[in-house]
Amino acid sequence: MTSMKWYALFIRGVNVGTKNSLPMTDLRSMLVGIGCTGVQTYVQSGNAVFGTPLGEAALTEAIEKVLSDYMGRPIAVALRTLMQLNAIIEKNPFTHIATVPKYLCVTFLSHAPSRSQLTGLCAQAWTPEQVEIGSKEIYTWYPNGQGRSPLAAALGKLKLRGVVTTRNWNTVLELKRMLAETGRR
Repeated sequence: MTSMKWYALFIRGVNVGTKNSLPMTDLRSMLVGIGCTGVQTYVQSGNAVFGTPLGEAALTEAIEKVLSDYMGRPIAVALRTLMQLNAIIEKNPFTHIATVPKYLCVTFLSHAPSRSQLTGLCAQAWTPEQVEIGSKEIYTWYPNGQGRSPLAAALGKLKLRGVVTTRNWNTVLELKRMLAETGRR
């Protein structure tokens, strides 16, 4: 008997313009089509939680293939388990200053970055903004929002392998809650 694994899915660059439209109903159907169960999506930016008997490598490959076929271009994804999301939440370095959850962000990476890839981010102080690098996450605090943030701009210019996609703290907490509930069914 194959055991079910539960994941949160993070997709970069969907629903940010008319050429990048991915209706969440279509995403749910694609995930069900590759054997995922209990599929739920959250907001319109490529977030989902689900169970699957597939291992992470096979799952990533299957999701990226159906998304690429649908979107007509390569789409990279990042996956996290409930245990990984819990660790990300517990390791939040900004709990003492992040007073507005929508201004606290986690950038999810599909591959761990090298020091040299992060030079542009770590070469200066971003005060009052803050940045901390995790293993496959980058935590950022934007006390004045991301809209005109020099730190957000520098993060967007990093040349990293695979997916690099950012979610605010409210989304991280909601996906963790959804994943915990879905995995208990």
